[in-house]
Amino acid sequence: MPLLRVFLSNGQNLTTVFQKLTTALFLCTTLYASESITLGLTGVTLKEDITTIMNLKNYLNKKSSVAVDIKFAKSYSIMESFIQNGTVDVAYVCGSTFNALQKNEKAELLVLPVTSNQTTSYSSLIITKADAPFNSLLELQGETFAMSDPDSNSGSLVPFFEIVKNGFNKERFFQKVIFTYDHGESIEAVLSGFVAGASVDSMVYEAYAKKKPEIKHQLKIIDDFKGYPVPPFVVQTELDSKVKNELREIFLAMDKDKEGGKILEAMAITKFTQPTEISYEKIQKIKEFLIKRRNR
Repeated sequence: MPLLRVFLSNGQNLTTVFQKLTTALFLCTTLYASESITLGLTGVTLKEDITTIMNLKNYLNKKSSVAVDIKFAKSYSIMESFIQNGTVDVAYVCGSTFNALQKNEKAELLVLPVTSNQTTSYSSLIITKADAPFNSLLELQGETFAMSDPDSNSGSLVPFFEIVKNGFNKERFFQKVIFTYDHGESIEAVLSGFVAGASVDSMVYEAYAKKKPEIKHQLKIIDDFKGYPVPPFVVQTELDSKVKNELREIFLAMDKDKEGGKILEAMAITKFTQPTEISYEKIQKIKEFLIKRRNR
């Protein structure tokens, strides 16, 4: 079975190691793959963990009857366009991205991650340095703050929603907002002291802590906004049903073998489950709420 092709879009800088890996994977796929689909990864994946990403592509390549290429997008809006124009067939996206795709009938749910709390819900975490004087999101007024993506539920929509809900103008609340386009980069920005705080995906934070457990002593969670539907794996509506079903079965069985289980653990996912009885309406309502109160 051929290896996967991994590359970054939109001019993102690559590390030397990543460049070498990309070149090798591209050559392997070009030489051997006769049919392939593309899995898109976004800010809900810890991009710094190259090992897990490589393990994931190897696992999918071994289990699937078609070659699976991996494509990174810098932002959720770019990934949305990739799915709409057919560049990407399957993607791990934010709930807000799925809402937009579902509205245009461009994508459907494939599988849902089950988090470490054994549910299909996750949190928007507000983090600061452990010795910082802040104890809640609202205490960060006037500070520099990191967010992952303007369309990110946990990384942008939820903290802005909480700010506006409490009577503040979201455009004036922080001294400055920096969009990192990566939850891992938001965590790094807090660790380095570049920003006073950040809003991050609880699953990415957990995955980061597995890789670097020392952050549990270096950072603190000052707010935990719970109960949001997890970022889903979605599939393009026009993808062949046989391929959809095969991919779904591969994901659903990952926790049942040693190799798949290790990959899931590194991604802070317990297992995958069928996308039944879940709604992303809560995220859509927050987005609509913020649009109505823009500049207020």
